[in-house]
Amino acid sequence: MARGPSDGDAFALSPRARRIAGWIAAALLIIGIAIVVRVLGGNGDGTVIAPSPSGSGTTSAAPITFGTALDPSSGEVAADARSDRFADGDTFVYSVPPAGTVPSAIYVEVESAGTEPAETLQAPVDAQTLPNPEVISFSVPAADLLAVFGPGQFLMRIYADPAGDPIAEGTFELVGAATSPSASP
Repeated sequence: MARGPSDGDAFALSPRARRIAGWIAAALLIIGIAIVVRVLGGNGDGTVIAPSPSGSGTTSAAPITFGTALDPSSGEVAADARSDRFADGDTFVYSVPPAGTVPSAIYVEVESAGTEPAETLQAPVDAQTLPNPEVISFSVPAADLLAVFGPGQFLMRIYADPAGDPIAEGTFELVGAATSPSASP
């Protein structure tokens, strides 16, 4: 004799068991979406998007302005020379907007950016005397940085005291000689 679907062959769950199974299914779905976003997210090339230091909100550090020339009157990066991308043959210049007392010496840290995990390439251990005691600014040939760090993206932090919090930070990129620098907005 033929039986109907309600004759006891079906797998029956109580309302409480159905509710628990629903919550477990929802949790697994959320975890699955998070894994897919982590694996497929980022820049579209498999690298993780690094948060912008100035937009992170976790630090009160001033932004570092990068460029290729200093303004002789202010000692800061000239407005028409601003860039965060440097090639061999460029002059690498940075400055920090004046805010309070300028320290007599600074400590500079450079980390790789855009790679996980970030690697400290220059630790803030050597004090650097400022050429102009009225503003934090510095200039060096980009070729010198390319020789030490190689091409890539970098995060720079400036400290008044290497044991304290950074007073300024910003990101820049070093590229090979075949690519010309582009100005930042």
